[in-house]
Amino acid sequence: MHENSARRQKHGVRLYNVLFPAWMFYLFPSWLWLVILPANFAVDSLVLCLAMRRLGIAGQREIWRKSIPRIWGVGFLSDFLGALLTLGLMLLIDAFHLTWDIYLFPGTTLLAIPGVVLSGVLIYRLDRRYAFAKCLSDERQIHELSLALAFFTAPYAMLIPLYG
Repeated sequence: MHENSARRQKHGVRLYNVLFPAWMFYLFPSWLWLVILPANFAVDSLVLCLAMRRLGIAGQREIWRKSIPRIWGVGFLSDFLGALLTLGLMLLIDAFHLTWDIYLFPGTTLLAIPGVVLSGVLIYRLDRRYAFAKCLSDERQIHELSLALAFFTAPYAMLIPLYG
């Protein structure tokens, strides 16, 4: 019998509480948020500025000033919802008592893919609708900026399994 399965049966615990995947940081506040919040702001700002420069958009400073709070908020909301989806999938698999150890690679990574994809799609759609609504009117620019943010700021860290 697998060691984790024996531990789970012995203590009556259905979920593994020793392993803590990276995406769980989106669900539970911790001191790491003091690093995560400014880091996400910096990455969002960098991606937005580089994408605007590449597209040759005029008034970049004003667009950044008006859109970055929404971009940052949309990113966190999207990442949180992606993490919830991943957690739901893990709970669903645990409810079916599958013998596959989902907490080891590639199990964690495969379960995180839908969460990362959901986050990316939400970042694109919500940035397109809310972040640039008041500062840009060119639909092509809005599409390109939203796509760049979705692709480069999706929570790829959710794909990395952590062992504890």
